[in-house]
Amino acid sequence: MDSASREAYDGMHGYDDVRTAPRALATEAVHAGRDDLARQGLHAPPIDLSTTYPSYDSRGEAARIDAFATTGAEPDGPPVYGRLGNPTVARFETALARLEGTEAAVAFASGMAALSAVLLVRASMGLRHVVAVRPLYGCSDHLLTAGLLGSEVTWTDPAGIAEAVRPDTGLVMVESPANPTLAEVDLRAVAHACGSVPLLADNTFATPVLQRPAEQGARLVLHSATKYLGGHGDVMAGVVACDEEFAGRLRQIRFATGGVLHPLAGYLLLRGLATLPVR
Repeated sequence: MDSASREAYDGMHGYDDVRTAPRALATEAVHAGRDDLARQGLHAPPIDLSTTYPSYDSRGEAARIDAFATTGAEPDGPPVYGRLGNPTVARFETALARLEGTEAAVAFASGMAALSAVLLVRASMGLRHVVAVRPLYGCSDHLLTAGLLGSEVTWTDPAGIAEAVRPDTGLVMVESPANPTLAEVDLRAVAHACGSVPLLADNTFATPVLQRPAEQGARLVLHSATKYLGGHGDVMAGVVACDEEFAGRLRQIRFATGGVLHPLAGYLLLRGLATLPVR
């Protein structure tokens, strides 16, 4: 096959550069995270269940782990250890980031593990105060109110966000539509009120099919992937879509605390995303 024919074939089969040729959301849902499969002669993504991987240079591998623990940047080369990352889970993360329109996504064992990681990232920077708008998912409300991770919360309505922000505020959190009341907030207006404080929008009920909070100014987009992203009632997971800088910090927390997503769950979530627009 000549180069022109190869280019035409690649374009027909989804091999085009998605950075320069954006695809419709329904198309992304089917192909994102799977762009390399056809080249490997595969249709379904493989499930990598390995916890450890062969190492032929112990010092080099130790250096890669140290670098990851320090920066949270995904290591180059083959996988290192299941707590740093997993190829199957990475496929889901790639796909979800594409659908939400963010640079990265980091998956966790549950939605609450994902929220906990966000709070720990901000607390590690000395920013323990959270401004939150009710209603929130019940466990999110409890986690903030109980201060289990050392956080302090100020509850307010959307109109009071700007006034509630303090020098030590590390996060503003909203959920829209909320679980289970379906109450909504104007995300763009909330993001404006946050100023330089990151906005975390729980997008579990809307999913990127109905709204993309990052386009409205949210820096962090949280999902309980257990619900609509999985869609079949057989997987528990959480994920945060965000910029790469924050993703690195989240990976550090995940590595240190162990809130990793199991590869089988990552596979099921990727399967779930394929039918998300239809559902």
